[in-house]
Amino acid sequence: MLHEPHPLPDTLIPTDSLRWRSPQPGLWVAVRADGRPAGVMTERWAEGYQVTTSHGRDLGTFPDRGAATAALERAESYRRARSLH
Repeated sequence: MLHEPHPLPDTLIPTDSLRWRSPQPGLWVAVRADGRPAGVMTERWAEGYQVTTSHGRDLGTFPDRGAATAALERAESYRRARSLH
């Protein structure tokens, strides 16, 4: 049985520091406040949601979109903290 993709919003989905765009079903692109990409989330049918940073770092596969977006938010928080030092 094929897993149907979740309905995708036509607008941006704000999170704490990222906005999410969905250019096609099963693919979301996270954009920072300055407009630069932060990463991507890809739905892997029957597996979950794969998250990769804009630098190609694989953050893993997560059971739902909430956990996947939280993983990229944490990675972004860490990146911002490191850039301050």
